Amino acid sequence: MLIKVRTLTGKEIELDIEPDYKHRLRREPFRNEDLQKHTEGFCESILRIYQVSRIKERVEEKEGIPPVQQRLIFGGKQMADDKTAAEYNLEGGATLHLVLALRGGCDA
Repeated sequence: MLIKVRTLTGKEIELDIEPDYKHRLRREPFRNEDLQKHTEGFCESILRIYQVSRIKERVEEKEGIPPVQQRLIFGGKQMADDKTAAEYNLEGGATLHLVLALRGGCDA
């Protein structure tokens, strides 16, 4: 499932958030059509439980921004790390907005 993460500068990062094993399943031919349908349905279910924290890790892999500095926004709401794609009704083609949470302050 492809999603986009857009930064404040307008840069878009495209992420494929499917489990690694799904790529392997595509390469291996299936002999039983029913097994293939069942497996594809299972993979789709796994995608729905993909955690926001994992999406942040993928952004770090591509952009080098530590997850602790990332705030992902979807539908006008900040996404919690322990929530899943399903809990936000995240679907393929969705765009998340990335805001950096930079710690600041002044020395007194």
